Amino acid sequence: MALVGSHLLRSLSRRHLCSLNQCLVFFSDKSGKNYPLCQVNRVLLNEHRHFRTSAKCLKRDYYEILGITRNSSQKDIKKAYYQLAKKYHPDTNKGDPEAARKFQEVSEAYEVLSDESKRRQYDDFGSAGGPQFGSTGASGFQGFHSTVDPEELFRKIFGNFGFDRFGKQDFDFAESNFGFGAATEVMLNLTFKEAARGCTKNVSVNVLDSCPICQGSKCEPGYKPTRCHYCNGSGMETISTGPFVMRSTCRMCHGTRVYIKYPCVKCEGKGTTVQQKTAEVPVPPGVEDGQTLRMQIGNKELFITFKVAKSDYFKRDGADVHTDAAISLSQAILGGTIRIQGVNEDLTIKVPPGTSSHTRMRLAGKGLKRVNSYGQGDHYVNFRIKIPQRLSNKQKALILAYAETEDDTAGTINGIVQTSQGTEKYAAKEDSNQESEASSSILGRIKKAIFG
Repeated sequence: MALVGSHLLRSLSRRHLCSLNQCLVFFSDKSGKNYPLCQVNRVLLNEHRHFRTSAKCLKRDYYEILGITRNSSQKDIKKAYYQLAKKYHPDTNKGDPEAARKFQEVSEAYEVLSDESKRRQYDDFGSAGGPQFGSTGASGFQGFHSTVDPEELFRKIFGNFGFDRFGKQDFDFAESNFGFGAATEVMLNLTFKEAARGCTKNVSVNVLDSCPICQGSKCEPGYKPTRCHYCNGSGMETISTGPFVMRSTCRMCHGTRVYIKYPCVKCEGKGTTVQQKTAEVPVPPGVEDGQTLRMQIGNKELFITFKVAKSDYFKRDGADVHTDAAISLSQAILGGTIRIQGVNEDLTIKVPPGTSSHTRMRLAGKGLKRVNSYGQGDHYVNFRIKIPQRLSNKQKALILAYAETEDDTAGTINGIVQTSQGTEKYAAKEDSNQESEASSSILGRIKKAIFG
């Protein structure tokens, strides 16, 4: 029977090996060389001793240290570790022994829980401080011991400059006077007219672009990157522990294969900086409030969200618009034409004779352009009759003369009374001229009211 790989080796406890004492067991390394059981025992015991926890950390559960649950994913574990490591990092807590101790704790907890194999062993043998964890009883499991320096562990995960510039996270661009990070979403204010007809707006946005000093080379002017001497330009480093070999991304060049001795001061050796640029945003006709436009600026995507102001004249309903049009009493009775404001241009419309107030007229295809489809909406005009608040004597006489001819009026009309004989007369006149005016024709009374 041959065991190949450290994960299989660590899966055996001392109790398992004791049960195999009567068997001929060999361990094969990567070169094919076999080792007898006694050597396997020594390697196993060394491996178990190699992952022994500190006495301080035994007092607390690793999950409790990171503030996570036992069902947390690796993403949650890494996120919790980063937040705590950033909080207790020695660079941000200089001279604080308590912060240094907590930084050691979270680093040790992350080293165990981030490795699925170590995490399974930790879960199987109980939490820190439990009766089984750290014991030397039958299980033979004596816990984990971190052999990685906390600083080295943090740099391995987040880079050598993870806490450069007073604890800021490492990014592939440098902060500038225009802020930190490129804009991903911009709010663009529009008037109703701009949104209805479409236009081109200029906006200033933060974008990531090549450093103006080093032109993206990441080096100070006059210098060039050299091949990384740590990984010999391979981008990978090899870590050997006895018969086991592990390859990982180079901690010096982070896989870039080059080493920059004199990084650019402007971009901090990142090659890109945050810069402010003016971009032209084409506003499509008919865009609605809250709609988002995606556009490409350089090698980044920018989302433009439109904020459309309301109109005092137009009322929008999708691609349709509604407006009110005031017409006079004469236009309502006799008909005519009026001039109204349209979406794209002024319109002249005909008022049919006998138009009542709140009559709605539909102007097909005169609404807003449909953004996500073809065609345009409609423009609905709601007529409202303007009733004069004051009348001249001539106007009042004409209205009274017209009122005398109405035969379908419900109720009464001010200024007109009905005699006991069924004839009409002016209520305001009670002199002798009333009878003569009542007997004259309507046309005569109108002429008399106008010309005297």
